[in-house]
Amino acid sequence: MTTGVVIFGDLGSGAISAQSLRQLATRRDIKLIGFLNDELPKGQLISEAPVLGPFSSWQTLSDDIEFLAPLHKAKAMEARINIVESLGIPEHRWITIIDPRSAVAVDAYIGRGCFIGPFASVGPGAKIGAHTAVRAGAHISHDCDVGNFVFIGTNAVVCGFAAVQNGAYIAPSATIGDHRQIGKFAVVGMGSVVTRDVPDFAIVAGSPARAR
Repeated sequence: MTTGVVIFGDLGSGAISAQSLRQLATRRDIKLIGFLNDELPKGQLISEAPVLGPFSSWQTLSDDIEFLAPLHKAKAMEARINIVESLGIPEHRWITIIDPRSAVAVDAYIGRGCFIGPFASVGPGAKIGAHTAVRAGAHISHDCDVGNFVFIGTNAVVCGFAAVQNGAYIAPSATIGDHRQIGKFAVVGMGSVVTRDVPDFAIVAGSPARAR
């Protein structure tokens, strides 16, 4: 039986996750049905798949449809989490998309509604919470603890035993050092190197990363 998937989003993370979904479809019976978007008109194409309606129209779709919501945005993560939670979608209907070109350790835990991009890697003993995105080429090392609705940008590195709390945003090519703690809803700027713990809601950038 084919698993139909609908993605919340648009030309950014929505289209990027659709690419990986199509790669996954070469190995399992899965198909992109379309997108839900509150701004684009019904029928408009995103990554060659139609917009089916606004977010709220998920309730009109078949009960066997599963969903992905890669709605992460720097400095807006708390609001985006509220959007996802307000939809009221049952937990079992969130799908996790792991690009077949990625490398995920057999004992790593990946939560519901996650997206793991191409050439990303997740090390042994790592834990990743629900609705987290790990973009292409990113590396989550061994024994890391990554929370819910976290964004790990392209080519970012989270070193061993580090922890990234709910709603944090790690921009592309940033590096989080061993055993470091990234607080909830914190933002780590592009290319930054984190050598000290980052508090909740802080914005840091640079090498070494400092508050902005």
